[in-house]
Amino acid sequence: MLNNRRALLSTLLFFSLTLFIIILLQGCNTQIKPTSGTSFPMQIIDDLDRVVVIKEPPQRIVSLAPAITETIFALGLGNKVVGVTSYCDYPAEATTKPQVGGFSTPSVELVMVSEPDLVFVNTINASYIPQLENAGLTIVAVEPLNLTEVLDKINLIGKVTGATEAADNLTAEMQQRIDNITTKLDGLTDEQKPTVYFEIWPEPLTTGGANSFVDSLITAAGGKNIAGDVEQDWVNLSPEVLLARDPQVAILCHHGSSLQTIQEFKSRRGWERVSAIKNNRVGLVSDENIVVRTGPRVIEGFEFIAELIHPDLID
Repeated sequence: MLNNRRALLSTLLFFSLTLFIIILLQGCNTQIKPTSGTSFPMQIIDDLDRVVVIKEPPQRIVSLAPAITETIFALGLGNKVVGVTSYCDYPAEATTKPQVGGFSTPSVELVMVSEPDLVFVNTINASYIPQLENAGLTIVAVEPLNLTEVLDKINLIGKVTGATEAADNLTAEMQQRIDNITTKLDGLTDEQKPTVYFEIWPEPLTTGGANSFVDSLITAAGGKNIAGDVEQDWVNLSPEVLLARDPQVAILCHHGSSLQTIQEFKSRRGWERVSAIKNNRVGLVSDENIVVRTGPRVIEGFEFIAELIHPDLID
């Protein structure tokens, strides 16, 4: 009888101890399991379809893309930036940060010296990711392809940096400005959408194709990109093709040595018969970066393009 009781007690003690250990281990797993919410550690999928775990709110951030740098500063996180590229020139404070190389040619060594706990990259930097990851760094790739995705990526950046409230406020303001434009364009027929030539470079003539961010801006602004049927990011056009497509609106977005005035554009030989020139519907983007950089300021570029395409609807 006594032996039976001892055996029973031993069995109960064994199962109790086993249950305690299981509960303890489950509790430990719960503490370290990444979540998809806004708490840390968190797990996200970036724009290279990589699963990334951010263990805690970053305190030292490196940005390898100007648009991302602008977003980080717009979210009030400039004090956490410890490295940028030589092309990150906005806001002015960004130029005071240590530089870690060019936009497409960052220095892995300089990034590592910055000792970041989070590195933001553009998909153009994809080839550098393995080296950075091998150094133990956490990398997030961000590449919005249209206006809606710009807002989504701002929210993503806010999420992984612990600045969700600032991101929500910023994107809400941007969405309101977008809605102010798009509601005025609702119901436009295809005939009411003018053809648009967006010139990035004059020699050779370079514009945005169907895969470009520029194409998405033109479409959202109620226009039809004359190179929208070409499944490329950037497209070189011959003067003959451009004249044949006869854009009704022309937008110049030159930079550096390619900068030209509207009058110089209108004075190109043989172009006097282009509808955009005949009807004086040529505009010049004063700062290319409000169009080609997919950050918070792109809303200014969108508003400019929409007003140029539909001056009768948008004031």
